[in-house]
Amino acid sequence: MELKAQIVKSGTWVYGGAALREVWIVRQNFDFYDDEGYQDIPCVNPDEAVFQVLYAANGQTQSVSRACRSLEEATALAEETCPKITWDNHRLQPLFHGRRYELEE
Repeated sequence: MELKAQIVKSGTWVYGGAALREVWIVRQNFDFYDDEGYQDIPCVNPDEAVFQVLYAANGQTQSVSRACRSLEEATALAEETCPKITWDNHRLQPLFHGRRYELEE
């Protein structure tokens, strides 16, 4: 199965009072933690999707949340973790290379 991921919602938040960080909500056909044996939600076929929150700096993923079943659930999870997110959708795009979540092919 080809791993597909797409940023469907994005925003920014201030880390440590000074550093601007990105938050991406990603719709994908795999659970990031699946191959490590910690799968939250099984994705059996390419038509299924889960949402995971990615926290990034300078376009590079720093950490990945647990899998969520909906955009609303993922948004709530992100806002619990970082309560002052500015949702501006500055980055809406596919991500490449599976779990590496690269911005370019």
